[in-house]
Amino acid sequence: MPKMPVQRSDQPFQRVPQASTTTGLSQHYLREGIRNGTIPHIRSGNTPLVNIPALLRQLGAAEE
Repeated sequence: MPKMPVQRSDQPFQRVPQASTTTGLSQHYLREGIRNGTIPHIRSGNTPLVNIPALLRQLGAAEE
């Protein structure tokens, strides 16, 4: 039985499509921000992973 990837919204680092669903921001906006350095992220190989907690703090959506 093949394993299915787990898609949880509480993961701190998410791929762009999942981060778009979690934050409500468009994939285009996230990809452009990754490209110009305004969206907090890391790279796993060629795949950018958006740092969701840092992005929400940056946007002012997360309360301390």
